[in-house]
Parts: sequence; structure tokens; C-alpha cells
Amino acid sequence: MSLSMHLLTVPNRPQLLEALGRLTIAHTHLERILWYTVKTLSGLAGPKNLDPTRRKPISDLRRRIKKRFKKHRPSVAETYRLDELLEKAKLLSGKRNSYMHRAWSETEAGQAILLGEDLQMGAAPSEAAIERVASEILALGKQINYARIHGFIHEVVQRQPPKHSDGPISFPTNSTKDSPPPITTPRLAV
Repeated sequence: MSLSMHLLTVPNRPQLLEALGRLTIAHTHLERILWYTVKTLSGLAGPKNLDPTRRKPISDLRRRIKKRFKKHRPSVAETYRLDELLEKAKLLSGKRNSYMHRAWSETEAGQAILLGEDLQMGAAPSEAAIERVASEILALGKQINYARIHGFIHEVVQRQPPKHSDGPISFPTNSTKDSPPPITTPRLAV
């Protein structure tokens, strides 16, 4: 069937739609954690201080994090650790975007397909592949949030508070600095 003859339809596969929903929620969690990281590195408190990051692409949040982190004069090793996390966030966001920013459809036989940028139809990823990406995004969000609240990002911020700070940000701790909590759906700390 030619592309011009194909009518786009939403795939009638509840497990696929559930996996795509989970992917969307996981990516939103990652984005929110990156907002909180900008806030932490800026020494800001309160929900109103997130406004400058609203409606910005996630790539802008990664750039802001990197810029603000450098103002705290981290070690080479700390900079490397942050770069690794942000690069993984970039790759996973790209993977998520490759699934979410393309047209989904279904063949007459009920097979889910994606319409690519080149206007070619191709097989859609499996629910398991989508779930793997969602799980990786959730795990990364948890890792960044842990670094922000208890780990190396927190330590860098505590060594040298930003100039326009409302005071140090402190969070209760219930685990050691070097042992991240088990991978589960992250709880977001403001």
C-alpha cells in the first residue's frame, strides 16, 4: 500500500498505548528532576523560581545545569560524572523523541507501524523495547535526583553556595552518600 493511500489510525493495542504512556510519564519525571537540579544549582527556593525553566526544551535544561554546575568549581571527576549523566539524558530523550514525535498507525492486519521522517512506513518498536527505554529514563532520573539531594551534586553545592542564595538547601538523608537507593519509580523532592 502506498503512503498516499494509507489512513493514519491509532493502533488498537492497549499494551502498546500503556507502554507509550509510561514512557511519556517517565520522561516528564526526568524533565522535572532536571528543573529541580537547575533550581538546586542556582540556590533558589520555592516553586516560583522554576518559572525561568518552564516551556524550555530539555536540551536547554541540560545546558543550564552544566553552566551552573561549573560556577561551583567542581573537580574534573565531578564534572565528568555530571557530563555522563547529562549525555545519557540526551541519548534517552532522543530515543523517547524518536518514538513520540513520529506518526503511529496500524496495518490492516493490526501490526503497529511508524511513519518516519522520510515518509516511509516501518515496524514500530515492541512494547518491551518501549518499556526498557521508560525504565532507563526512570532509573536515570532517580540517579540524578539522588546526586542532587545526597550525592556529588549536593556536595559541590554545599562547598560553595551561589552568590544569590536564600540559604543552603538541605534534605533529610536516610542512606549513605555512596550508595544510591534501589531503582524504583522516583519520588521527586522539591
